Amino acid sequence: MSKGHRTYVTVYNFTGKDFANLDKSVTIESSDLFEQIVPFRHEWGDIAHIELEDLEFDERNNQLTFTCETKWHTPKEWLRAASCTPHFSDKLITAAGISSGENFVEGCAFMSHDLLQDVTLVNVEPEVIGEMYENDEVDEIDHLLWKPIEEFNRRCEELYIEDFESGGEEYE
Repeated sequence: MSKGHRTYVTVYNFTGKDFANLDKSVTIESSDLFEQIVPFRHEWGDIAHIELEDLEFDERNNQLTFTCETKWHTPKEWLRAASCTPHFSDKLITAAGISSGENFVEGCAFMSHDLLQDVTLVNVEPEVIGEMYENDEVDEIDHLLWKPIEEFNRRCEELYIEDFESGGEEYE
């Protein structure tokens, strides 16, 4: 697949036992895992194909992370459907979608079939990113994209894991 819309997904409170169960029940090395986790295509929304780029389990932080690529946008309906499967039920899932032009970033959070957050994190004109690349400002682009993503993930973790008993609140 050519460079499309990339989505960086983190599943929180994902234990070693959860990872072993996932590894036994789906093919974690290929894009087949998307269909194996959510087999009914009507639950994917308007996404026809999701390509797996990377998948890692961080045992120290109890997090499963994976990067996927779609043609146009973040696979929100797939993530929503996946959030209520036995693999991810009652776990916070955050997703940061970066457009192919790297000028638009959105943050989404899901838990148990609920869309908890859906916010725009970065929205700049494509020419700005193009000019930054022309000026070899790659580190600045990374900072522009990743600082809001890291803040979004941290805030969601605070709202929906650390403060879960209080019911959470909207991201601001």
